[in-house]
Amino acid sequence: MKHSHRILIFATFAISVGLLPGCQKADKSKSESVKPAKVEKLPVETDLATITLTEDANRRLGITTAAVAEREVIRRRTLGGQAIVPIGKTIVVSSPLAGIVTRSGDQAIPPPGTRVAVGTPLLSIKPLLSAERDVMTPAEQVQLVGARANLMAAQTVAAGDVDRGNAEVEGAQIAFDRASKLFADRAGARRAVDDAEAQLNIAKSNLAAAKERDKQLKELLKMLDVQSPDGEVTPLPMTTPIGGLVNRVDISEGQTVASGTVLFEVVNLDTIWIRVPVFVDMLAEIQQDEPAKLVSLSGDTLPHDVMANPIAAPPTADAMSSSADLYYEVDNSKLALRPGQRIGVELPTSKKASSLVVPNAAILFDIYGGGWVYAMTGERQYTRNRVSVQFVDGDEAMLAAGPEVGTKVVVDGAAELFGTEFGAGK
Repeated sequence: MKHSHRILIFATFAISVGLLPGCQKADKSKSESVKPAKVEKLPVETDLATITLTEDANRRLGITTAAVAEREVIRRRTLGGQAIVPIGKTIVVSSPLAGIVTRSGDQAIPPPGTRVAVGTPLLSIKPLLSAERDVMTPAEQVQLVGARANLMAAQTVAAGDVDRGNAEVEGAQIAFDRASKLFADRAGARRAVDDAEAQLNIAKSNLAAAKERDKQLKELLKMLDVQSPDGEVTPLPMTTPIGGLVNRVDISEGQTVASGTVLFEVVNLDTIWIRVPVFVDMLAEIQQDEPAKLVSLSGDTLPHDVMANPIAAPPTADAMSSSADLYYEVDNSKLALRPGQRIGVELPTSKKASSLVVPNAAILFDIYGGGWVYAMTGERQYTRNRVSVQFVDGDEAMLAAGPEVGTKVVVDGAAELFGTEFGAGK
């Protein structure tokens, strides 16, 4: 019994020793077959970017297309400009004599920023006379009365000349109309029409001269009214010679000022200049005689196209920034730009180059900034193609690379195709 038990133990050991190399070989082959990484070959990009729509889906998306064109384009460079007040549009008004600042009537002195019209009295100056000049001497009073009488007589004659000029113009106009009608009816000569027209022009010239003479005499009479009946000095109104905005007020009501003291400043911003600093090495590329387009500082277009015309201005430059200035003039009635405000300016370059042109609405951008368009490759079949955008001009995009000329690209519905391809909205 013991002998048979020993034989069984030995047999079992022998079998275990014999199977051990075989297990080690199987485990070794299994470990060698497992790889640390697995690389799967992805499909071609164009296989993923082709969309075929049903007739109903194509109609619901409202797909519209436009053909890729190629033409000569002028590239524009967007630089930053600064609005400045044009030369001659800033008026500084000073006091012509020593006096006290008072209101003009019941109107208070307007604060800076107030819009005023040309000829508006902003304030008045009550003259200060020296002690010996407070009361005129009898001789001076006689001279003043005589001068006023002479001016009044001359002004009466001038008023009569104005009335006579009006009558002469009316008579000459009637004669001209009669001669023109006779000539139109072939009952009069051309010479009569010319003579009547000449007489009419002479009468109009005489009337204009009479009105101007009457106006000057009235102004002289006002200048002689230096004193009111009660003996007080009449305030001198200070009017603005131009319309615009009150930019600065350097005095206050009741202040005593000397002759030549600055009272206020008015600026006219109906038109404004745009100063554009340009790097000196770029000046040769800019078409300095062509209009520039104003855009926002980000490069986006303004609500309406605004073109700025180049103007002749003093040559200025900045050595620290190695830039020279270009000046443009623009209508500021709608822009309402303020002096010192920054704005983008698209300057046309002198280099023309051939470029592919597509509508800007056809361009799509992925999350990595890559540009794409959907090209129509078949009936209701659209393939996404990569494009390289050089620059955008209005509603058009200029491409450095893209589909061939004549290829139809999707304009309306491109974003919907993009969402359909990548499952947006599901």
